[in-house]
Amino acid sequence: MNAPQSRPPLTPPRKEEIVDRTFELVREHGFAGLRMRQIADKVGVTEGALYRHFPSKEAILLALVDRIEGRLLGPIRQIASRADLSPERKLEEILRHHLRTVIESRSLPILLISEASFSEFEELRARMRGLLSTYLGILESIARQVETAEGLEPRELAVLLLGLPAGVALSQRLLPDEALAERLVGPVAARFIHLITAK
Repeated sequence: MNAPQSRPPLTPPRKEEIVDRTFELVREHGFAGLRMRQIADKVGVTEGALYRHFPSKEAILLALVDRIEGRLLGPIRQIASRADLSPERKLEEILRHHLRTVIESRSLPILLISEASFSEFEELRARMRGLLSTYLGILESIARQVETAEGLEPRELAVLLLGLPAGVALSQRLLPDEALAERLVGPVAARFIHLITAK
């Protein structure tokens, strides 16, 4: 007589669902202490079922990078390619999109960058370097078409534009302020672009 087999979950988790639940865990609690057991509990499956989709926590982190890359860079590439927008307007729309992504994800991009910068997981570090390099490259290519108020170089302008969402991510993570977030995505973003690109 065969030993009874454990029954599989009625609805096996999909990779997307696992990434969604991990996203929620990280958004709520950060990366510190994140364990496969927690992720399995959040998804409602055994750790074994989780490992059938992802061999390690690091593999799930890479999937999170894919998620952020899709949400952040996909729309930014579309904005950058629009012929109907001036370079200044492209920078404004990119900044607004980045700020919305930061606020909606409760600063997940900055958490991933922080995790990557201290991680011994080289693939994660390499992926985040690639994402950052691509993003700065897009900003720089647009910045070459803009005359700045202080004669900023394109790379300098690109780094300044990256800095504002990073600052917002830190402040919203530690000192959430919905009214401020709305102003930043709205009129403040437009004023910031005007200030640094005014002739």
